[in-house]
Amino acid sequence: MYAKLLLLVNCLLFALLASAQIDQTLQKLDTYHERHIKEKIYLHLDKNDYSAGETMWFKLYCTTAPFNYLSNMSKIANVELISPTNKIIKSIKIPITLGLSIGDFNLPDTLEEGSYRVRSFTRWMQNDSVANFYERVVPITNGRSDHIITKSELVKNGTENMFQINLKTIQGAPLINNNISYTLQPNNNKEKSGRLKSNDNGTIALELKDDFKGGTLSLQFLSLDKRRILKSFVIPDPNNQNSIQIFPESGELVNNILSKTGFKILSPNGLGKKAKIKVVEENQTTVADFETNSLGMGSIPLVLQTGKKYVATALFEDGSSTSASLPPVQNSGYVLTVNSVLKDKIAAQLSATADLVNGKDIYLIAQYNGLVLHAAKQKLNGAEILFNIPKKNLPSGVLQLSILTDQMIPIVERLVFNYNTTSTLLPVSVELNKLSFSTRDKVIANLSVKYEDSDTTRFAALSASVVNLSKVDSTTDRYYSSIVSELLLKSDLRGFIERPNYYFADLTNIKLTELDNLMLIQGWRKLDWKNYTSTATAAFLPEKGLTIAGTIKKTARKAVVPNAKVTIIPTSNMLLSIDTLTDNNGRFSFDELLFADSVKFIVTGDGPKEKKRVDIVIDNPLTPPPNASKDQPLLLNDINSTLLTQLKNSQQFLGELEAAGIIEKSIRLEEVQVNRVRTTKADKNSRNLNGPGNADQVISADELSGCATFAQCLNGRLNGVIFRNGIPYSTRSMNSPMQVVLDGMYIEPEQIDMINTADIASVEVLRSIGNTAIYGMYGGNGVIVITSKSGDAISSSYTPTGIVTITPKGLYVPRTFFKPQYDATIQHKLTRDLRTTIAWEPNLITQKEGKTHFDFFTSDEPGTYKLTVEGISMDGKIAHLEYLIEVKPQ
Repeated sequence: MYAKLLLLVNCLLFALLASAQIDQTLQKLDTYHERHIKEKIYLHLDKNDYSAGETMWFKLYCTTAPFNYLSNMSKIANVELISPTNKIIKSIKIPITLGLSIGDFNLPDTLEEGSYRVRSFTRWMQNDSVANFYERVVPITNGRSDHIITKSELVKNGTENMFQINLKTIQGAPLINNNISYTLQPNNNKEKSGRLKSNDNGTIALELKDDFKGGTLSLQFLSLDKRRILKSFVIPDPNNQNSIQIFPESGELVNNILSKTGFKILSPNGLGKKAKIKVVEENQTTVADFETNSLGMGSIPLVLQTGKKYVATALFEDGSSTSASLPPVQNSGYVLTVNSVLKDKIAAQLSATADLVNGKDIYLIAQYNGLVLHAAKQKLNGAEILFNIPKKNLPSGVLQLSILTDQMIPIVERLVFNYNTTSTLLPVSVELNKLSFSTRDKVIANLSVKYEDSDTTRFAALSASVVNLSKVDSTTDRYYSSIVSELLLKSDLRGFIERPNYYFADLTNIKLTELDNLMLIQGWRKLDWKNYTSTATAAFLPEKGLTIAGTIKKTARKAVVPNAKVTIIPTSNMLLSIDTLTDNNGRFSFDELLFADSVKFIVTGDGPKEKKRVDIVIDNPLTPPPNASKDQPLLLNDINSTLLTQLKNSQQFLGELEAAGIIEKSIRLEEVQVNRVRTTKADKNSRNLNGPGNADQVISADELSGCATFAQCLNGRLNGVIFRNGIPYSTRSMNSPMQVVLDGMYIEPEQIDMINTADIASVEVLRSIGNTAIYGMYGGNGVIVITSKSGDAISSSYTPTGIVTITPKGLYVPRTFFKPQYDATIQHKLTRDLRTTIAWEPNLITQKEGKTHFDFFTSDEPGTYKLTVEGISMDGKIAHLEYLIEVKPQ
């Protein structure tokens, strides 16, 4: 009896312990989710490809996952344009209001052609992997400053691999006998430079050594009209071949247990390739035979045995084939088989080999980034146990299923894709003011959103673009993500997702089976549960405004100055100032500032004992370096050639805008003949806040000679300035000395005599209110701006006065989209309207009735126009609509 009672007590204690363990695990997951809410960004661009000289317009949507509510966390977003050579060439900060923002990139005439990337992220998103930033490949042509088109290819010449490039003008004339400088940067190797000369066909060829595994090539040369041309190319690994990737459903094949196994066929360029696949035993007995989809993906259930070897062979349409061995079959293990295409539930079956059937509790947890959506428990009393997860309350998108032991150790994991049409999709409809349209005709687009619940307030934020399909590369549409495929799919999977919109061609009937194959093939990962149970705080907090921070140190020392008073003053309005004190580490921070880009600030420091004799060190912003693109297969060469029609259309359109005075040409000239030059005696490196030479008087180095001290050189030569004991005073204010600025650093007036006259390039005197106003209270008695010949003459001999001038990156102010109004008198009228983007409306808001509208005029070119509407409702529903408009000649 006692033994039975003890056994019962032990069972109860074990049950309580197990219950406590799962409760603790769920609580840790919940805490993790609260501390690591995931933000996502999507940019709606007005079109897919651009040309130098045009403007890239975008609307930013920032949401919190997994329910896609518009984020109220971050108030600032970063948007960057990354060049084909992986350099950030444009970077702006834009304010976010209720998860929404707009912006644009002006693409200079001198931009190099190529495959660019647009990257966007918030500071909060920097706590996650850089791979989860929003990123999109954007091809950009250049027909303004670059009239050269190329055709590049890998060529095998016997045992040698050559990268061959043909160069010719847009008109088709080859660049004959042209000297071309190149820089080759092999992957993970030192760069190599050299010169090549094009042959009679305008072709150059670069030999790739045997150890070449891919890299980038940059060319520089002069065109026929003597313009400097830059070209960049991505060179693939010449040894790449068609390949097979194999993905067992639970990460491994297990003896005699049915396991759905995914297959991915990749071509050398990284894109999927359709093939017929046959799986055979080592004795050539066929185990499975099936065909992949057009993206090279497919799956099939397999039951395999330990000790046998299996080979998969892919047969292609051209008759070629490639083979790969399947992973070894394990004698012991678990397999989680999932059926996610059922209407009302996700079915998950756990299978285990006999040695693992122990009668203990097994837990299934369905979660997203720590947010537990479903939890269930069963005892592992047999070889198979089944879990059912109701879909009703699950969010749409990528979810994680994990099987845990009674000790909360994950043993099997699987990603699944869930989609609830009614709770995810915001139906949008459009009604136009007429049934047919002609050129230069007014179109009024009335948009409506619909809800199942008629009592629901129908507020939604939308953006709309209209493009002329005859002037864009419509074939690229399939490679980019819409707001639906980005927020629900692409943002949650690692690696390159080919044609994300393929799965969402019909939003009311998405390709669930193929999405499950995608989860199986590109979504498998073994998660580190230590991250979920970690209590570490986030390194980056949500950005509520701009920040200017730094450290106050003792002059020329590493020692910091606690409790120093720090003041920041915008030079645009000297009446505005903010004060703070440094902490025990000498740190100060001005947070949640809002100011436009290019605004200058004066920062002053005043230590309790040190007074103004302190160094002010301003923090440099931490910008994530450009990562290698996960969309590498979309980084194409020869963009001018590939999009030649778009390039020529753009040339004509930009020419019309230039003739109408709407834009200016900003092409850099290689050689300019100047007949008359206006010179200023101020040195070009002058730190005068008004600009070099903008002063009441300027003294050049030629006028400074024959003096024992620098003060003696200046005494009597500066208008309205008197020196007393080597200290300058303005005759307009004899009570206090003038402020002296040396190479941008404020120094004490008595330090003038410490300066070596021979080191000085120019001296500028600011006495009038027009020149001193920008210096605020520091310019009240006048300013003397001294510039050294090196532009950096300050040394330890000169003690700074605790003041610096900075120009931090501020908020970008977006421009206005050019919108012709042919029913009104306008200042700039196009002789020929050749627009590609016909309309761009980023700020459409539906009212409580769910309606909004916008209007635009068609161009001079008939054809098919595509209207694209995207957006998000206040309750997280996603809108995407594409509508075709036929425009006929007048």
